[in-house]
Amino acid sequence: MKLTLKIWRQENADAKGQFESHEVIADEHMSFLEMIDVLNEDLVSHKKAPVAFEHDCREGICGACSMTINGRPHGPQSGTTTCQLHMRHFKDGETITVEPFIAKS
Repeated sequence: MKLTLKIWRQENADAKGQFESHEVIADEHMSFLEMIDVLNEDLVSHKKAPVAFEHDCREGICGACSMTINGRPHGPQSGTTTCQLHMRHFKDGETITVEPFIAKS
């Protein structure tokens, strides 16, 4: 499936951030983080900075992979960490917005 990712990018804490759009081809069996890995391989091959994200365990137990996907923490699948979210929950041609997870009080 072909997707458009609208990803929040910010060089560092002091820099002004903005959304960047990237197209990526994903398999429905990939996890969301594997899909980001595919994007990063393409970015690096074009000498661009990869998308930084936490991915310590990739087993769905630590929660370090938290990100906001289409306005929802961890994405559309309730009770699932981002690393356990699979691309079959998205549609071909969909635009997916990815932002850092920010805890609010």
